[in-house]
Order: sequence, then C-alpha cells, then structure tokens
Amino acid sequence: MFLQFLEIFTLVFGLLYVWLQIRQSNWMWPVDILCCAAAAVTFYAGRLWANFGLNVYYILMAFWGIYAWLRDSRKVDDGELHLNAPTKLVLIISILVTLIGGFALIQALRALGDPAPVMDGIIGILGVVGCWWLANSYIENWLIWMIADTLTLILCLTQGLYWMAGLYAVYVLAAVNGFLHWRKLGKYV
Repeated sequence: MFLQFLEIFTLVFGLLYVWLQIRQSNWMWPVDILCCAAAAVTFYAGRLWANFGLNVYYILMAFWGIYAWLRDSRKVDDGELHLNAPTKLVLIISILVTLIGGFALIQALRALGDPAPVMDGIIGILGVVGCWWLANSYIENWLIWMIADTLTLILCLTQGLYWMAGLYAVYVLAAVNGFLHWRKLGKYV
C-alpha cells in the first residue's frame, strides 16, 4: 500500500516536474528532488538498482541544475529559454560514457541480481547523460529522454509498476513537446 502511494506521489510530482521542465522554470529542481526521492524508494523496493541509483543521481544533479539554470537565465530576456550547445568534447565524452558505462553497469546489475539488467542498465546510463545535458541546457537532452523514457515505460510495465508506467508514458510525450518548445523559444547563450 505504501509503495503504491509512492508511485502515485511520483506520478503527481513527476507531472508537475515535467511541466516546469518544459517551461524551463527553476522550480522544477526542488520538485524533482521530491519526485526522485519517492521514485528511488519505489525502484529500491523493486530491486531495480540502476533506476534506484539513477534517481539518487538526479537528486544530486538537481543542485547543479539550480546553479546552472539560475546563472544562464540571467543571460536571456523574459519569455526566452536559455540554451547551450554541446561541444565536440562533450559529445565524445557522452558517447564514451554511454558505451563503456553502459556495459559496466549492465555487468554490475547482473551481479546484483537485477530482474532486468540490460534494460535497467541502458536506461540508467542514458539517464546519467540526459540529466547532465538537461542541467547544461542542451536542447538535445530531449532526444535522449525520448529514448530513455520509452524504455522505462516498457520496464515498468514488465515489472508491474503501472502508475510509474503511466508517468513515463506522459514523459515520452512531454519530451517531444519539450524539444519543440525549446526549439521555438530557445536562445543560445
């Protein structure tokens, strides 16, 4: 019963979070912390270790996000969204982290008895890179989220986490909307 409450809590705060995220509101970060804390407990209870760890990582990244977004929001006019372009070095590091980190994470999850180590590992590493790109206001973060959220939706369905699956279905649609919204109103700083 408590875990179902946490799933519903995560759903409600997750919807608020993604609405704030699309609008690039700095309030998304505190909401993210609450949402991710509840999600972390839910995934921990389901022994989905990468998604558990990923939500802990999201909580930590929220503090960087608060700093970076407050800094960059001062560089644009009202109604504009601040964007940064990833450098070639960021792209290379992101690819290496995804490939090497993903392989290592899958192996670790297998050793820990994760019920879905490959799916959980891929989602986990995409989330690490996607969150870093989000915190740095790279518009391409939305493309990563489209893939990661679709995979998480499937994972939640296979693990019986139906409220969480509903949240991730909305996240997939929100990622498409977020990409279009940022492309329309974004300004590179």
